[in-house]
Amino acid sequence: MRKTLLFTALALASGLALAQQAAPAGREAMRAEVRAQADARFAEADENGDGKIDKAEAGKHAPRMAGHFERMDANADGGIDKDEMARMRAKMQHGRNGMHARRTFHEGLFLGMDDDRNGAISRAELGDKVPKLAENFAAIDKDGNGEMSREEMRAHRQEMRAKRQAERAK
Repeated sequence: MRKTLLFTALALASGLALAQQAAPAGREAMRAEVRAQADARFAEADENGDGKIDKAEAGKHAPRMAGHFERMDANADGGIDKDEMARMRAKMQHGRNGMHARRTFHEGLFLGMDDDRNGAISRAELGDKVPKLAENFAAIDKDGNGEMSREEMRAHRQEMRAKRQAERAK
């Protein structure tokens, strides 16, 4: 019996070790494939082969890039090289991670305040846990039912974001 348990434990442990080794290798292979595809797209867009994508090449092959060309061209030399592309990709990835973190934070905040688990936060549940929400409760509770739903909170955040962006644009 002890031998059977020992062999079973060893088999499970070795299986877990192999699975952990296989996952990073598969992930690295996928990253290498993505990098190769990005390099191929860069080479295709770089029609004159100078190692940079100028604004005309960007407009022809990547219209979204052309729209952000000046921001991407960090050294203002009239071309976007692979390093500038990598820096922009890293900034974009950081932004996505930040958005995910904020969304996760707000979801956890909502769940933590929804004491009766009905999918909405009442004035009593909110109490003074988050003063900013308490202060804006009436504005967030659009339907006036005395509870803030996830949708109402999301709509309020989007409304406030649009308001901040409009103020920045002035």
